[in-house]
Amino acid sequence: MDFSLFNYLRENEVEGISQVKALEIEKGELLYQPPQRITPIYEIVKGAIRIGSYSPNGEEICFDILKPGDFFGNLQYLNGQFSEFAKSLTPVVLRSYDLAFFKKITTQIPTVSEWFSHKLVSRWCRAEDRLFAVRSLNAQEKVQRILKQFQEHIEDGTGRKHSIVNLLTLQDMADLTGMTRQTVSKVIKEELFRSGHKRSKLRSLA
Repeated sequence: MDFSLFNYLRENEVEGISQVKALEIEKGELLYQPPQRITPIYEIVKGAIRIGSYSPNGEEICFDILKPGDFFGNLQYLNGQFSEFAKSLTPVVLRSYDLAFFKKITTQIPTVSEWFSHKLVSRWCRAEDRLFAVRSLNAQEKVQRILKQFQEHIEDGTGRKHSIVNLLTLQDMADLTGMTRQTVSKVIKEELFRSGHKRSKLRSLA
């Protein structure tokens, strides 16, 4: 669904659009983390964001890598169960929506409500697809699937171009495939790049 929320609000002069703020964030910054539960709703304009949570040992666990056009933050529908961090993988440009304003436009403006439902279903489908892959595919197929999903090129907040896959760490891929970092590394070395491709720029650690 090709739809720009901000452009729609601006073109239709929706009351409260002045509450939408533009932000520029440097690489590696946390926008929020547990136990913080009150956040704006963010829209990625440029760059990439890692969202996830922490293990009992304090290690980062990646849930997803978000790109331009994605939205994230706490809608406060989970009765205090929200426990997530958001970290910039590149310099990013964001839009920050006041939560009350975002809820109002997504429930009271039919066009926006339909768009938001489409966004939610797409994210839900992506999560289900990833869970299916974790439970049903072999190691090589899991890695191939993730590499394919993140081949898209994006522009960061400084204008630099990136292939999203090159922003992933081996640990990100391990988290997204339900495998260990060592297994991901082995699969990449022995299977995926045997045909003469250069080794991916995947970093071993964030």
